[in-house]
Amino acid sequence: MRTSRYEVFLKIVETKSLTRTAAFFGCTQSAVSQLVRALESDLGVTLLARNKNGVRLTAEGEYLLPSMRQIVGGERSVFEKSLELQNLNAGLIRIGIFTSMSCQWLPPYLKKFREKYPNIGFELSQGDVHQICDWLRNGMADIGFMTQPDSDEFAFCELMEDRMNIVLPPEHPLAGGAVSLKDLAEETFVLMESGYSQIVERMFRDAGIRPKRQYTVKDDYTVMSMVESGLGVSLLPELLLQRTPYELYAYPATPAYYRRLGVSWTKKEENSVAVNKFVQYLLEDMGLSEPESK
Repeated sequence: MRTSRYEVFLKIVETKSLTRTAAFFGCTQSAVSQLVRALESDLGVTLLARNKNGVRLTAEGEYLLPSMRQIVGGERSVFEKSLELQNLNAGLIRIGIFTSMSCQWLPPYLKKFREKYPNIGFELSQGDVHQICDWLRNGMADIGFMTQPDSDEFAFCELMEDRMNIVLPPEHPLAGGAVSLKDLAEETFVLMESGYSQIVERMFRDAGIRPKRQYTVKDDYTVMSMVESGLGVSLLPELLLQRTPYELYAYPATPAYYRRLGVSWTKKEENSVAVNKFVQYLLEDMGLSEPESK
């Protein structure tokens, strides 16, 4: 840590000697004297009085001494805490993430990372791709787990492909067998407002159908609840359907359609040590390489 002039001044008070203070810090007595004069000039008061026994504090110096000790203590605390961050003994990683990934995919990775770095905390915020991009952009999230964003302002590394499924209520006449989108052309669709809307639009376009009626909702679990209740059918990714509490019939869409899920972050040099370490751990665990910077 760079020695502050307040720390030098406190050492002078302790040793009552400019010479001994200079020897302690490995500099010349002249350098210590110049530092004291500069400090007195900045503060506009005389801090030390010289006598045959060395130096002593003036009344002004006595008055300011407690505040100087607080400054030096604060500097040392900042330095010590920065070492904790560098050694991953402290830190917070803020994550923006899809609900399905936070429920079904991320927890085992968090557990393994926390076993190695138990003092790193995590803060998860769930949203859609547009919200997560906003959180990354304004600094409310350090990394985001989502589909690839339209903007190239973030680094993105694909982690998995998540296959889309046709989802029916259990009592639907077509439940239990192979079903295509064309079979559902006259059905009411319950669809997500965003997140994978482009994939769904492409699926309808490729099947040559236009759904005549539909519900549009923001929450994926609301979609599943509405389908279970018989309000319509839907198209949902496989990851979301794992361990679902709802009674549904799900069949992989044919031809296969996937949403590509990955991790995004802003400039690496602006991230904390903990954030960069977590991204590195995640990619190494999955046998992936970090994408080259643009």
